[in-house]
Amino acid sequence: MSVARSGSPVDHACDHLYRRHQSSLVSFACLRGCDEHEAWDLVQELFLRAFRFGMIQPLFSRSEEMQRAWLLRTLRWMLINLHRRRTRLRRGGGQALESLDLLIEDGVEFSSAGTPAGDFDRQWACAVLDRCLSRLRSSIKPAAWMAFESALQGANAPITPAMRVAAHRTRVRLRQLIRIEACEETLLKAVSSRN
Repeated sequence: MSVARSGSPVDHACDHLYRRHQSSLVSFACLRGCDEHEAWDLVQELFLRAFRFGMIQPLFSRSEEMQRAWLLRTLRWMLINLHRRRTRLRRGGGQALESLDLLIEDGVEFSSAGTPAGDFDRQWACAVLDRCLSRLRSSIKPAAWMAFESALQGANAPITPAMRVAAHRTRVRLRQLIRIEACEETLLKAVSSRN
């Protein structure tokens, strides 16, 4: 790949294409869910790719409509790939989730030997969860608790929409309680370590 020198025809063509199409490409990316900074980065990456693959000169020789169509199509594919990467990372990097219960039933053994710090963290997390569950159970109606329990256990009993809503609200409340409890304990540890 040859590197274009300042003032070369490739530089002129790239500059011309960029100035002509940059605002419409950024707008296109923003309309597809990118924030402004990310949209500018994607447009610059688009032109960098076109430059690296030697597409600047052939693209420059086309009509303006064809330039725009090629650039928008390529940017659209870049946006689709970006979205796929983000959702794949959110779902655990594309790894299949397996149920621990099923693995244990199949005879898979998990080593319980860990570091003392890991064992302490595990015990702390279990204690926080137990306290939050008991607080939650005492603060909600028994019907909501039953819906939450059946949703957690994956019971095959029919769940009504009202039960589903109650279970969702209970999960949200449990997350809030855990967050509050964990933050309080972390603050207490930080204060006690300073003294």
